[in-house]
Amino acid sequence: MAASKPGANRVLRTALMLALDALLLNAAMILAQVTRHTTALIPQEFFSVYLRLAPIMTVLSLAVFGAFGIYRIMWQYAGAEDLIRLTIATLTAAILTYAASLIANRFVQPENLFRLHRMVYLLHWLMSTVLIGLSRILYRMAVRKERFPLLRKEKDGVRRVMIIGAGWAGANIVHEMQRGNYGKSVPVVVIDDDQSRAGSWLSGVPVVKGSNNILRLASDHRVDEIIIAISTPKGDLKTLVEKCLATGCRVKRISGMEELNGRQGHGVVRDLNLSDLLGRPEETLDMSQVAAFCQGKTVLITGGGGSIGSELCRRLLPLEPARIVLYDVSENYMYDLYSELSLRYGDAIREKLVLCVGSIRDEKRLEEVFSHYRPEIVLHAAAHKHVPLMEDCPAQAVKNNVFGTYLTGKAAIACGAQRFVLISTDKAVNPTNIMGTTKRLAEIIIEALNQESDTEFTAVRFGNVLGSHGSVVPKFEQQIRAGGPVTLTHPEIIRYFMTIPEAASLVLQAASIAKGGELFVLDMGRPVKIRELAQRMIQLYGGGKDVEIVYTGLRPGEKLYEELLLAGEGIAKTENEKIFVAKPDVFTIDEVHSMLKTLNDCILRNGDMRACLHSLVPTFREPEEINETAAESSNTVSA
Repeated sequence: MAASKPGANRVLRTALMLALDALLLNAAMILAQVTRHTTALIPQEFFSVYLRLAPIMTVLSLAVFGAFGIYRIMWQYAGAEDLIRLTIATLTAAILTYAASLIANRFVQPENLFRLHRMVYLLHWLMSTVLIGLSRILYRMAVRKERFPLLRKEKDGVRRVMIIGAGWAGANIVHEMQRGNYGKSVPVVVIDDDQSRAGSWLSGVPVVKGSNNILRLASDHRVDEIIIAISTPKGDLKTLVEKCLATGCRVKRISGMEELNGRQGHGVVRDLNLSDLLGRPEETLDMSQVAAFCQGKTVLITGGGGSIGSELCRRLLPLEPARIVLYDVSENYMYDLYSELSLRYGDAIREKLVLCVGSIRDEKRLEEVFSHYRPEIVLHAAAHKHVPLMEDCPAQAVKNNVFGTYLTGKAAIACGAQRFVLISTDKAVNPTNIMGTTKRLAEIIIEALNQESDTEFTAVRFGNVLGSHGSVVPKFEQQIRAGGPVTLTHPEIIRYFMTIPEAASLVLQAASIAKGGELFVLDMGRPVKIRELAQRMIQLYGGGKDVEIVYTGLRPGEKLYEELLLAGEGIAKTENEKIFVAKPDVFTIDEVHSMLKTLNDCILRNGDMRACLHSLVPTFREPEEINETAAESSNTVSA
């Protein structure tokens, strides 16, 4: 019985619609005659003709509606195309009714027993379209519990929303919000500076011009939330975002296609993130060459559970590599990534993704994994990267970043890998800390290994990555949400920033175009003052509250600014205008072996590792010296 109930309901609903349509068709015929007639009374002869014609008209019309699938439409979800279908069906029914009346008048005597004025048939089509169409709209509103826009009443506890942009995205958000798909939210005003849109109404919501008066309009309309529904590069939205944040309202925006990476549809509303505030458009790189290079190959990623390693994995999977091997000493991050990707790809992920727990300092484990999976591409993202921690543990930084890179490179050569990409940092340029110095030594190692093998070794150097594990961004966010204060080391410190997707794309691009020995650098635009970054994050996460900024002084090994190139490295353009290639100094493998021996001896005798690194890397200078120079330069410019 339970199985037949939905079918019975469908039959009953169709029968009720047939009866309602029959009633409305006949009402439309009478209204058509009333509209056409010029007197208050309808001629008696009309009713005699109507009573003879009504059965023909009703049966023909219902049959046409059935042929057009009108009774198969789910009217609670109907759109404009369904109303167009109904309009064509009623027109067809009106034409067939008129034709049937002409045929009947020809063969039935006396004449004019079935004839009405031609204008009545035209008006009947219009009236029946309006009446039946209105019945479907009322049915949809009743089922979905909708109300006419002008009759909607605001309920308690709802969020009053301002939408910026009256284009397709903005209109879609208004409609979805009115259908209840945004929870307890109601659109109260739409902002659009397009003269052709300003002053109109969008589904009962006023469209006004005034992006320069966001603060006043938000106050006038008692707005709680703002949604930016404009598909514009981030750099072009910086001023608008800042105006919206100044209102103290929660601010959201729609996601662009470049952000979704195939995960969701276009126009998804999300919270603002820090990259929206930086005012630098995110660089999108052409991945077609990467796809051609990686397809069908085995790719091994060291540090595969980290911020960059996990994003590399996400970006590689759609490019159809034969297999991705993640190698990381921490199983937790890798397992979380595997769980995330399992939800997206299902059981297919088991054949594509392999998790291997191990350290890059463990030579035997490296040889075991590399010899078993024989990767053609190695992306070396594993490293100790926290500057203050490495200042306290220099020997550990050397063991991981220097010896770990050397052992991983050797394993790649032994298994016949085609390409090896080292992920480096701008802190390797004129380093002032242990971490940066060890990464510079890692660059030197892969340059030497490139001279000694068929494996093509290359490096990618970039700045700070927004939102990566241990970066300043999560720390600031935590401090702001706790009410402050936000701690900065120095008011004038500046850094280059890029997003995690940008960093991952650059690494893959380097892997696809490298020929060995290059040092790739991304055009990262204008560096950002950390003080400005903190101020924008307070706007984003502070909820309109004043959060204090406290300066604690530069940390050990920290310098005021970072550089992307060493003197004499030179720089040349690649086929991608946003990627440059430098030609670093080349070291021989014998020089590298000598460096490694010196470092190993220092570790064994528990020597002064900082002094040892100074002797091996001439560009390694103490931060005080560089910071004094930077301060003098800044004062000169200010003067």
